[in-house]
Amino acid sequence: MYKKQMALQRVLCILMVAASALVFIYALGYMTDAYDMIYALREKDKTPEIYQFLAGMDQFDSTLVYAGIGMILVSLTLFLTNTHIRRKYYIGNYIATALNAGAAAVLSVWAHGQVSNLKSQYFSGIIDFEVVKNWADRSARNGGISVYTDSTFWFDVHYFVFGLLLLAAVLLILNAIWKITLMRREQEVLRKAVSA
Repeated sequence: MYKKQMALQRVLCILMVAASALVFIYALGYMTDAYDMIYALREKDKTPEIYQFLAGMDQFDSTLVYAGIGMILVSLTLFLTNTHIRRKYYIGNYIATALNAGAAAVLSVWAHGQVSNLKSQYFSGIIDFEVVKNWADRSARNGGISVYTDSTFWFDVHYFVFGLLLLAAVLLILNAIWKITLMRREQEVLRKAVSA
């Protein structure tokens, strides 16, 4: 039983690092489609709402980049404490596991709230998609690059990114519980063997 648990333990520690790296990659790509389109609209439409919306997206994206880097560093504590290879967990392993689970939960809840808010603003009428499409078509006809998109890919993919991060966190906690159970059973068997 310990072999299966140890193999799973390694995989889960790697999964947490990978999920944390995915958050960072998501942050780098978050404004890819929307930024060019909104920037183009900002040049034509000088309303304060566009500036506020773009500033809000940019601020969230910058914070998410730093949070992604922080999450990667936090996930590396699993390897610094040898959580990925320990047969028996010590206090440092439990702290690293709890720290990763807590950071993942807080980051996921915060990011989901921010992305949901920005998506609702995106479709609230601040952006006149018809004006942007016409501008992009004219730009493309004149040899420019069409920047029009009404895709919500970067808004929607956050469910996968932060869902994976939360899944990795939950599995780390479940693995720690499984480890505690196995350690207690082993101690009980040893006590019975000594007393026999």
